[in-house]
Amino acid sequence: MHLDLSTRLLGNRAVVSVSGEVDLETASQLGEHALDALHSVSPRIVLDITDVTFMDSTGLKVLVTIERRAQLAGGSFVLVGASRAVLRILALTGLDQVFTVHGSIEDLDH
Repeated sequence: MHLDLSTRLLGNRAVVSVSGEVDLETASQLGEHALDALHSVSPRIVLDITDVTFMDSTGLKVLVTIERRAQLAGGSFVLVGASRAVLRILALTGLDQVFTVHGSIEDLDH
């Protein structure tokens, strides 16, 4: 399986957009891309998962890694566009209390 990944600068944030399934086969791609953006674009990472159709526990582990690395770099981690299924997994694991979650990019400054 393949993920579509892109990064853009929005103000002082690196917005990493993800499309596809985040699972055992693809989670490392997401992690590498997001950590590269954290180091080369901005330690303030916004992960836009609006177009993620599936995420397993491997994907959640990568989100935790990205969040920790952003904090260690003096930045921040925000998750936007999570589907109901992903929001449910976040709630069941308690990660909805760890991550800052917004419905969309437009909600970031509200």
